Amino acid sequence: MTNDSSDIPKESPRTILFQFVLFPLGVVAIAVGIFFLFGKLASDEQTIPDYLNEIRSGGSHERWQAAYQLSQLLNAGEAKKYPQLFTKVATLYRDSKHDDPRIRRYLSMVLGNLGDRRATPLLIEALKDPTLQSDVETRIYVLLALGKLRDPNAVPDLIAAASDNERDVRKAAIYALGETGDARAVPVLATAINDETADIRYNAALALARFGDGRAVGVLREMLDRTRLDQVKEMRPDQKEEAMLAAIPAYVRVAGAEGKVTLETLSKSDPSVKVRAAATEALRAPQR
Repeated sequence: MTNDSSDIPKESPRTILFQFVLFPLGVVAIAVGIFFLFGKLASDEQTIPDYLNEIRSGGSHERWQAAYQLSQLLNAGEAKKYPQLFTKVATLYRDSKHDDPRIRRYLSMVLGNLGDRRATPLLIEALKDPTLQSDVETRIYVLLALGKLRDPNAVPDLIAAASDNERDVRKAAIYALGETGDARAVPVLATAINDETADIRYNAALALARFGDGRAVGVLREMLDRTRLDQVKEMRPDQKEEAMLAAIPAYVRVAGAEGKVTLETLSKSDPSVKVRAAATEALRAPQR
């Protein structure tokens, strides 16, 4: 990822799977105060048509900032107020091919947030674009958007991306495959649980658990072992906690009776109140 991190806005709160498990530890650096530097772009006075106009004809900084704001504010419910919105965003997406790459990244998020599977061919085309093969960050955004769409038609391309030479691309592809819930992903996920990169393994295990696949148990147990987590380079304490919180319900799903001992230990002795509470709740839940 070649862009100066000071140009990248802080992402909105997301699930732990997105914040930690998906992205490489310590790679995606975010500038916290960016909005104040660019004049409070999130003002209530800005409307969706305003952002579209800025993306279309604004200055060099205004265009990617507007694309970012649109990606953060727009959801499928809001989109219903604008019947032609998908068509307009799709046109901007096609026209952004040779622009500042941040515009296409954030418009990829917009397409994912819209939830309209007409975006799948656009995103797949971008994923396969030879000019983007060196742009790892844009490819990640495209893969995330495909994961949001959960379109079975994207599964073959997600499977292909899961064996990419770039580990961050593989990571995003594994995450997206898990989001699709498509059984064709299972063999790929089963292979990925042996990846040397910790958060690729974690993504794969959490996804496999959704299918009730017992091959996830070993990696999920690893995610619940603070000694093992301490060996993951640059992993912060809060990330360890969140990884454990993500793993507990998945572990319950696939570990069966053997998982009870691990959860009992966590419920009594883990230093995190949240982890102890989650383990206790899991123990009280009906056995599946």
